[in-house]
Amino acid sequence: MDVFDLKNKIDTNYFDYQRIKEELKDHSHVRRYLGNLATKGYLVRLKKGLYTWGPKTGPILYSKEIMANLLYGPSYVSLEYVLSYYRLIPERVEVITSVTTKKKKQFTTPLGEFQFEHLYNNAFPWGVDLKKINQKESFMMASPEKAILDILSLRINPKDVTNFYELLEENLRIDMDTFNNLNKKKLLSLAQYYNTSVISKFSNFLIKR
Repeated sequence: MDVFDLKNKIDTNYFDYQRIKEELKDHSHVRRYLGNLATKGYLVRLKKGLYTWGPKTGPILYSKEIMANLLYGPSYVSLEYVLSYYRLIPERVEVITSVTTKKKKQFTTPLGEFQFEHLYNNAFPWGVDLKKINQKESFMMASPEKAILDILSLRINPKDVTNFYELLEENLRIDMDTFNNLNKKKLLSLAQYYNTSVISKFSNFLIKR
């Protein structure tokens, strides 16, 4: 089957080995065929069994957020990437950072670096938004409030917390004008699901502001 016919039949930007195998059921060497397509730039292998179309098949608007959700799940995009996305920090973040209930993991793909941090189940599902790209494609991403709590919980040592203004503005480089526009009630509500001393201290800081 011609690769462009294959693309028309699959009709999604991201797909697994089983989906391709369904369309190539009469092909005797599917894995070899896919390897050749990847070598020639028609396919990009994101991890074992997960693919996206390569540049040789035409222009593709890649969503690294969707890739992150598909690479390792359950997960949602969060931490530094989301803080940059909402302009809470000035840096542009190249690594796509996510949170998962599984063990921490990192993927290096031809389309970028993906990092996953472990968060316990109680705090995991709250404050996560579904972002739609189009009618067929969407991804899960932390709200800005959720991303703040995630980064405090996962990146900050409780022993280092003495002054939250200094921690946010200097250590994490949070833009305080943008931070002040966050939903305080939402921050306090979500904070209840985090059983860490850092978040407890942060909640007290918010209440006293």
